[in-house]
Amino acid sequence: MTYQVLYRTWRPQDFDELVGQEPIRRTLENAILQKRISHAYLFAGPRGTGKTSAARILAKALNCANPRGCQPCGCCESCLSIQRGNSMDVLEIDAASNRGIEEIRDLKEKMGFMPVLGKYKVYIVDEVHMLTTEAFNALLKTLEEPPAHVVFVLATTDVQKLPPTILSRCQRFDFRKIAPAVIRQRLEEVASSLDVPVEEGVYPLIVKRADGGMRDAISLLDQCLAFSPEGLTVETAYQVLGLVRQEALQTLLQAILEQDPQSLFIQVDRLMQDGVEPLQLLRDLAEHCRNLWMLLVCGAETELVLANAQERQSMLQQGQALGARRLQEMLTVLDQGAAGGKGRGNARFMAEALLAGLLIDPPRRETEPSQRAAQPAGSAAADSAAAQPREPVKPEGTLPPTMKPAAVPKEEAKAETAPKEKPASAGKPTPPSQNVSGLASAVWDQILQGAKSRRIVLHAFLTASVEQLYQDHLLTINFDPEKGKFHRERAEEAENKRILLEVARQILDPELQIAYGFKKEELDKDPVKKALAMFGEAVVEIKN
Repeated sequence: MTYQVLYRTWRPQDFDELVGQEPIRRTLENAILQKRISHAYLFAGPRGTGKTSAARILAKALNCANPRGCQPCGCCESCLSIQRGNSMDVLEIDAASNRGIEEIRDLKEKMGFMPVLGKYKVYIVDEVHMLTTEAFNALLKTLEEPPAHVVFVLATTDVQKLPPTILSRCQRFDFRKIAPAVIRQRLEEVASSLDVPVEEGVYPLIVKRADGGMRDAISLLDQCLAFSPEGLTVETAYQVLGLVRQEALQTLLQAILEQDPQSLFIQVDRLMQDGVEPLQLLRDLAEHCRNLWMLLVCGAETELVLANAQERQSMLQQGQALGARRLQEMLTVLDQGAAGGKGRGNARFMAEALLAGLLIDPPRRETEPSQRAAQPAGSAAADSAAAQPREPVKPEGTLPPTMKPAAVPKEEAKAETAPKEKPASAGKPTPPSQNVSGLASAVWDQILQGAKSRRIVLHAFLTASVEQLYQDHLLTINFDPEKGKFHRERAEEAENKRILLEVARQILDPELQIAYGFKKEELDKDPVKKALAMFGEAVVEIKN
């Protein structure tokens, strides 16, 4: 007898074996017990979650000669023929191969024949979203009012492609991804039945790669056993599944944290030589960032991260070094890159370019504002942060940040400790004051470069400014009243202002605020420009 793959051997044969879909199973069982059988069902959901298996179990329960309540007996001729796939009363159709109007017309002609062994003729249409528009139209009337002995079961992995007219004629059941604990339990049952030793660390790797699909999980276990029939180790699983090790992911993130491109790309090259796919590397790195983020926001003991105590400790330390916001940004970039990189040129070049983009992001401050706000006064973390303050760049010094600023006079120190003035509102130039000073060109260039590394269009808007003033934690960026209106409006957009604020606070002052305006001298020369700057350019028509 030829070998039968494990996922077919372990395919559910009754409702009790259909795991991970409890609401659907219970609804179908009650419908059979109460004899409330619909003429059309729609099973929608991801691959490998039990849609076709549930359809076959339903067909067996409807046609079983000796049912056990709502369960098929599995011993009568009808159940055995359905299980073998040669039943005359159950017809499975692959809509991907039979998607035209002629196949649907042929199907409608066969509906007139009565069942051979059971009470119903069950038509299971797999991947029904692949049917053409003409085929759907030909199926509409029959699907709404089929013969009394006909039951349709439509299965699809892309329910959005089905016309609303089809959806309205079916009872819809949404199959969900199966929980990791349920998949692991079934894998342990399969391995136990085969009497094959499997290390505990193998199951989480298979569950991770299966991504909620029971069929995929059992197929991956079968693949690993084919590679190593004497038993499975974690090393074997990594080789077969093509996953990236936890240590390698931490090394990659450490290189990004330290802004070390040489170490980063050497590690990437080693992983590629070991057979890791570039997009799989991005997916694994994105998941690792997600786990670090979860440990930060949900605590080190959260069940949302599958890792042992030692791994959690090292992951938590790296997550604290990167910070929650930085991890969230990296997670978004990596996930979008992995999703959009399929079929686009050289995958390795794309992955390396994306990782290089993560390197040039400006470094995060040692303690984020949200973390400082959450730390009570007098705590060890707060004292540590206070012990290493970030010195703001003084406009009077006009020196690069690498040079030490001159000592601040006592009078100036008193002025800094005085109550802060109310920041000027956006759109109005900073009022004249003895503390107002033009920002040093070297400092402004540094701010521009930081903005350029985050968003290049923001750099273009800021270069159009004609004046930068700094006064008591307030940076005012002025534009030309006539030529800089567009650039000011774009720079004032919420996202652009947020990015500039983060960059400028790292360079100038952690408590910095930013305002935008027009150059005062130009406004004083032309009263019309001054009025437009104050009240805007809206044209108002006045009628008597």
